[in-house]
Amino acid sequence: MSHIPITNLNELKKDGRIIGKANYVFTPEISSSIGSIHGSLFKQNESVVLGRDYHNDSRMLKRAYTSGLMSTGINLLNLSDCTFPLLQFTIRRFGASGGVYFSGGHLYSEDVGIRFLDAGGIELPQSEIQRIIESYNTYPRQVRRVDPNEIGQITAIPQTTDVYIKSLQQFVDKKKIKKANLKIVVDCSYGPTGKITPLLINEIGVEVIALNTHYRERASNPVPSINTIRNTADIVKASNSHLGVCFDVDGSRILVVDENGLEIGFEDLLMLFITFDKRIQRSKGNTIITTPSISPIVKNFIEDSGFPIKQVENYPGEISRQIREERACFAAADTLKFYFVEYSPFSDGNFILLKILEIMTAQNDLLSSLTRGFPKGTKINKTIPVSSELIDNIHNRLREMADENGYKYHDIINELKIINEDTYTTVKVALYRNALLLSAESPDKEKAQKMIIELEEIISKL
Repeated sequence: MSHIPITNLNELKKDGRIIGKANYVFTPEISSSIGSIHGSLFKQNESVVLGRDYHNDSRMLKRAYTSGLMSTGINLLNLSDCTFPLLQFTIRRFGASGGVYFSGGHLYSEDVGIRFLDAGGIELPQSEIQRIIESYNTYPRQVRRVDPNEIGQITAIPQTTDVYIKSLQQFVDKKKIKKANLKIVVDCSYGPTGKITPLLINEIGVEVIALNTHYRERASNPVPSINTIRNTADIVKASNSHLGVCFDVDGSRILVVDENGLEIGFEDLLMLFITFDKRIQRSKGNTIITTPSISPIVKNFIEDSGFPIKQVENYPGEISRQIREERACFAAADTLKFYFVEYSPFSDGNFILLKILEIMTAQNDLLSSLTRGFPKGTKINKTIPVSSELIDNIHNRLREMADENGYKYHDIINELKIINEDTYTTVKVALYRNALLLSAESPDKEKAQKMIIELEEIISKL
């Protein structure tokens, strides 16, 4: 594999972050330069928290970034491998000035992305990311170098995971959950979630069947993949478990399957939380933040439940900033992220799971029953059979299809939501057969039908 030199950092900007294949376009030299540029934005002797996923490419780029940051006189609080929400929690707990996280994403499984966070654990706005990019592109680069005796220090912060687990438990009724004798299946997606979630769930008295808690070398397929999701659903049914979840690789969101091994969609989860979460119910009249592409049926449901809505685009950190600005009581993005503001202004897959368990316990009911009666939008649906060979790499192929055709889309772990003006079309992978499930919603049914036909034709050529 040859190295492709990058002179303009905008070439690595994707979805509001810096993302690229390590050693190919995103090199250690680039990472070190970014570290020195970023460090120069802080005052000398301030502290920054650093974390990464398990993989060697993330580790390499993080270490290169570390050298650049230290050279500017910034101190590091080093979490090593950790989930993204744990890093966000640690920034706030230790009063750090910011944080940086290196990880491969769900759809960019062969790449490494770098995320920058402020002192509140919230990703930096686009203007700040662009400031770093423009500084990199400008020669000579304006960076601060300190004397050798002023170089930043690296400090390990052990026991942070234990503190994080205890903090999570304080926000739910763990005594009631323990009495319910629940059993769940958790796919940790070969990531740092495997060091946290089984311990967290075990401590609140829930029996857990934990999958993929170990490290695995990075593969070309996204994780979780359709195969790991199917395995989780099958084990839920075979073990008579009450629930199954698949974590995203960074730990910030979860895909949920009920006791029947059937996937619970974003809209049903959103309505579940608004209907049954006591803290949200006590906050009627306060704003709920959502993304613009939610179904009109769900928007009406939220407003009829007594909550004004503010819809914002799901750029990195934007929902978290709007939570603070609006003093919102709850927020949700259709990428399966849910923001419980009593705990934090960011989405945490572990906290989402705890909230689901708390609701099931308080209502003494199963998830399928709790979500059954929620309103459904009027949609145009189509099932498209696909080959078993295509299924193995379906997520990457769908992303490539969307990029090639210029579609704006959101990643929802097991599906893409394609956005074409006021028409929203989901392309979901079926759990129990080799097929894609297309579902389009629009105020104009002809537009929805047209989008289904257009996608069917494109998918037939994959």
